[in-house]
Amino acid sequence: MLVNLKVLSDVITKGTTPSNIGAEFTDSGIMYFRSELVGKSKYIDKSEGLLYISKETHNKLKRSQLEKDDILFSMAGAYLGKISIVGDEDIPSNTNQAVALIRLKDKTLVDYIYYYMKQEWFNDYVHSFNAQAAQPNINLEQIGKLKIFLPREKGKAIKVASILSKYDELIEVNNKRIKILEQTAEELYKEWFVRFRFPGHETTQFENGIPKGWIFGENIYSQKPKNWYYGKLSELGSFVRGKNITSDKMIYGDIPVISAGIEPSGYHNESNVKGASLTISASGANAGYLKYNLSDIWAADCSFYQNDNNIWFVYSSLVFINKVLSNLQVGAAQPHVYPKHINRLSVIIPEERYIKKYNEIAETIFAEIKSIKQQNENLIKQRDLLLPRLMNGKLEV
Repeated sequence: MLVNLKVLSDVITKGTTPSNIGAEFTDSGIMYFRSELVGKSKYIDKSEGLLYISKETHNKLKRSQLEKDDILFSMAGAYLGKISIVGDEDIPSNTNQAVALIRLKDKTLVDYIYYYMKQEWFNDYVHSFNAQAAQPNINLEQIGKLKIFLPREKGKAIKVASILSKYDELIEVNNKRIKILEQTAEELYKEWFVRFRFPGHETTQFENGIPKGWIFGENIYSQKPKNWYYGKLSELGSFVRGKNITSDKMIYGDIPVISAGIEPSGYHNESNVKGASLTISASGANAGYLKYNLSDIWAADCSFYQNDNNIWFVYSSLVFINKVLSNLQVGAAQPHVYPKHINRLSVIIPEERYIKKYNEIAETIFAEIKSIKQQNENLIKQRDLLLPRLMNGKLEV
């Protein structure tokens, strides 16, 4: 039977931007989810682009305080129709005005509703509500009127969701493995190049040396190894500007187009950067956003870096001073981060042999990450092949 989503829900509402109540984002505190985080995985992917608000701000934004098993549904823009579930690890948290909060009456149906709304045809159905708008969007009333098909036997709906959930459970385990591997590379960098406990440090001579302009960091010592120095990033290699490509020029393929956002702006059939690379978003709200890419890309509205000899040393150096990247933004109406500003950043430059050794170790870590990501891609393909067949009854459960 077909049922309006409103009939199945206790609450359908949306959040508020902290600035609307005179508040600001903070460096830590209560997690705050934007539409960019919705739809990357079944549960909120907090690995990139996560913001925080204070407890006081969270208490003021009562309407959009999230609970476990809430469904988050992106209401506007490039992320329209993307969907995720709020999990145990996502509480306490809040969300903004571009994300709808859907709280079902029957929590046992959360997984089924999630997968039903995740179908490709359902996403097209959502977009049809405002096909003529320059900025695609859907309002809360329209969300409440979305039609959901429920099997007559609730147990069947639960079983369908259970089968599909097995794939997402494996994907979630893999994502946690990726996070641990990333943290391993970061921790090794800090151990060698921040705390200066690198191989052979016991017999190394040290001298005074504080990086110019550094007012942050972990255990920045007033001394450094004698033959190391703080220099410009450009001494290791330079970020260069990508080449923009408009959506009408893209020929659909499997090459991600890296632009100003956290997620690819589209997919093309050819690349302009081959192999592993680093990208930093060049404009917009996410200007300064750093990302590593393990396969070919089309670098568009971003700056990119390639040098297999030291790419992971450069990446970890930038992760360590990541807060500086967003502070590089210039321009009031439309923030920008230019290659010339990135290349002037101050980083520790050790002897070449230590860069090489670190890069070799990190290379094995990121090779494993690439393998896990490929496993996830296969799991996603298998799940998405099953999804419509289970939902329309072509596969019996």
